[in-house]
Amino acid sequence: MQSSEIQNYMEYLFRIALKKCGNLNDAEDLTQEVLLAALQYPKEIMDMKLWLSSALNNKYFDMLRKKYKLPTVSIDLVPEEFEPWETNETDDRPNAVSIRREVAYLAEKYRTVIIRHYLNGEKVKDIADSLGVPKGTVLSRLSCGREQMRKGFDEMESYEKQSYQPERLDISCHGCQGFHDEPWSLVANDLIKQNILIVAYEKPVTCVEIAKALGIPTAYIENAVHDLVASELMKAVGNRYFTDFMITKPEQRLKGLDVEIALVETHYTDILRSVNEYLGKLRTPNFLSQLTEGKRKKLEYYFILHLFSSAIYTATQRIVPSKENYPQRPDGGRWIAMGLQYPQNFDFESYRCAKYSYGGFRGAYFEGFLNAESIDLKIYDTQPDLNKYQHGPIEMQDDELAKLLYIISRGIPFENTGFNLMYCKDIPHLTECGILGSIDGKPFVNLPVITPDEYRILDKIRIEHMHFMADILEPWLREIFPQLKIEIPAHLVGRVAEFRQYSCYAVPMAFMKKAIASEDFDAKDGTPPMVFVIDD
Repeated sequence: MQSSEIQNYMEYLFRIALKKCGNLNDAEDLTQEVLLAALQYPKEIMDMKLWLSSALNNKYFDMLRKKYKLPTVSIDLVPEEFEPWETNETDDRPNAVSIRREVAYLAEKYRTVIIRHYLNGEKVKDIADSLGVPKGTVLSRLSCGREQMRKGFDEMESYEKQSYQPERLDISCHGCQGFHDEPWSLVANDLIKQNILIVAYEKPVTCVEIAKALGIPTAYIENAVHDLVASELMKAVGNRYFTDFMITKPEQRLKGLDVEIALVETHYTDILRSVNEYLGKLRTPNFLSQLTEGKRKKLEYYFILHLFSSAIYTATQRIVPSKENYPQRPDGGRWIAMGLQYPQNFDFESYRCAKYSYGGFRGAYFEGFLNAESIDLKIYDTQPDLNKYQHGPIEMQDDELAKLLYIISRGIPFENTGFNLMYCKDIPHLTECGILGSIDGKPFVNLPVITPDEYRILDKIRIEHMHFMADILEPWLREIFPQLKIEIPAHLVGRVAEFRQYSCYAVPMAFMKKAIASEDFDAKDGTPPMVFVIDD
């Protein structure tokens, strides 16, 4: 090979080397190594520019591998299947950052062979043997991977809003939570998983599509999606995935709020008459005389909300018959998830629906805890302090609260219980929330504490009156239901019970707010509406 012929490309090679290396010394060394290799190459080089470009690429990667103690690849062993990026005098090829980004967005089967062949220098045959696939399959994946990467370079990035402005997804549930507060806890502090669920809600998507939408490498998305499928928040259909529960947005819930408030305003007198009849029956059992006035108010508030929830559910089922199963989940619960999607800076203080929302029925039940046969904390949670009790100095979930309440109610020294003493820091906060009280600095349980038999007596009254209340509500709800329906994606039809599409959550609190404002119900010291059932 004539040295004068090589000299024609020195400036071109040095310009590319400098752009790759970022400093003069490494660029000069890299250029000299390529020129020396060209001079020593024993065969005739048919396309000088292509050969030198490929050699420079390989020498550059050899230099990186030496620097980071990775395997090297000789330029004399350029694989026959190797297809270098197209070059021109202006060197508009993708830079290393762009290449790494596009490799990261490839699906796993393409990403693996691209990395092993081009970055790790493995031969096609060795890759095929280790994967247990034909050589042609590896070549096909290499070709498809390169093509997908080229498209990524040529097209405008298809990021969704969630890539630069992530949203929040709060998950609640109907049914029984898992051992560790699933499904809420599955994504509570994981913004990536929350936004994966948002992106995969409207239609089934691949991991690559999710990665592109969020601007996150596919490898991370694949692991997160695997976790969400395993926890049954997502469903897989082939290589596509979708969020397997209903998600609503604030504006969707707001749409029906005034309709529900108007229903209560229009029929308030009839509803109040029914509620008062119900309360009259609830107040008859003699054992309630043992409760203080504040504890009786909490008990009545609890059973009013329990009546409304069950009566509305019963009436809705009559209007929109829907079967809903609560499957056994891997976490031990039996739940159906519900999601609320909203911007990170969403102003809940000004959100009207928040003022009419309440925490649906839930509980914390244990058998054989310390000296008790069973303990069962039954909970509704209301405005204006929705969930406030959980957010003291130490975040406390309902399970730990139930244990704490039992220990205090029975006067058992904490050091004899094995209970985590850090939760004792929440005692002043729980006192402020009305769950505990204090006499001479000693805490006591400020909730109605009753036995299972006593609870069953009261709940029997609720069940009997529930059907009467449902009869009252049904025609009014039937009239407004067309205005309340929230549409869901086509692939969720049949998977989400139809009656769940009818947002009818504001009626109970709309009634309670009016009853309290009209002094038809005295809610002073009546929150939070909880009942603690102990079987000793």
